[in-house]
Amino acid sequence: MFRTRILLIRHGHYERVGNLGDTGWGLTALGRKQAAKTGKRLRELLVRDRDQLGGLFSSPWPRALETAKIAARELRMRQDSILIREYLHEVMPLVDPEVSPDYGMHPGIPVTSKQDRELTVAQVARVREAFFSTPTRTSTVVLFTHGNLIRYLVTGVFKLPFEAWNRLDIAHAGITELQVFPEAFEALITFNDTGHMPVSMITTA
Repeated sequence: MFRTRILLIRHGHYERVGNLGDTGWGLTALGRKQAAKTGKRLRELLVRDRDQLGGLFSSPWPRALETAKIAARELRMRQDSILIREYLHEVMPLVDPEVSPDYGMHPGIPVTSKQDRELTVAQVARVREAFFSTPTRTSTVVLFTHGNLIRYLVTGVFKLPFEAWNRLDIAHAGITELQVFPEAFEALITFNDTGHMPVSMITTA
């Protein structure tokens, strides 16, 4: 049976100093080490399963793209093999008790506007359109992206509202694996795997 394996990689630990913002912040020295560890782990996974590689894809934001480039080096792949996709950038943390009373509140984060929620839902749908279609072969794609987007893709597998993201935490350079099968069946295989890093290197914020 054909399947698509989707490996979701959160970027490494990154600088949040100055006025650069999301389109300027890059990895810290720790983040670069985390990315290298993740690249080595990806190499092991790809060699073990011998899947056809459907591509390395990255958010355009520096912290994700830098993570992808370091991982590609460990995978012994060319830097220009990374395919940048605008829709893989970070999305808003959705907070709305009217949409989802069970999950919709989060301490310290204001309720999301209708317009912002629509933009987030549309972006997640674009990602799913690109990578979650019915497989016609067995392959693996690797997406270097951001925590909230990974959370939304995971909640989608379980048919939960996106607001359930606030029950999930994702470490820097953690690996989450989803699989897509025929007849629109999807499964979570691993979530936030950090076993490729020593405990001292694991960070979340």
